[in-house]
Amino acid sequence: MKKVGKSTKKGFTLVELIVVLVILAVLAAMLVPALTGYIQRARQEKDYQMAATVLTAVQSAATYQYSVDFKDATDKKITGTTSSGNGVTVNDLIGDTSKISDISFTVDDKGIVQDGGSVVINGYKYTWNTGTASWTAAKAS
Repeated sequence: MKKVGKSTKKGFTLVELIVVLVILAVLAAMLVPALTGYIQRARQEKDYQMAATVLTAVQSAATYQYSVDFKDATDKKITGTTSSGNGVTVNDLIGDTSKISDISFTVDDKGIVQDGGSVVINGYKYTWNTGTASWTAAKAS
């Protein structure tokens, strides 16, 4: 004889499975924008580090040029990925410049990089401010 009222089948109903899928979809919808923000901030931090590396390379090239003949030069600019004079290139000091599209720094009579020098990395222009020893970033035009 068969028992009435008790089911011997085990498993999940369709409604239970749909509820679980909806919960997973809501969690994924909250997670994706957060991860996108983290990835963007990590890329920007990497670009700031690259800008700092460029500044160090420019200062090294300027110091070298100042020690050789830069103090008497009329053009005290370091532009592009190469610096003018004596074969010292910013490219040699940085290595990979594939993400850098423009470098423009001015050096004083003592071989020190001045305010307003900039580097464009991944479409953003990073401008150096000597007074506060900081970078400002803006979308390059």
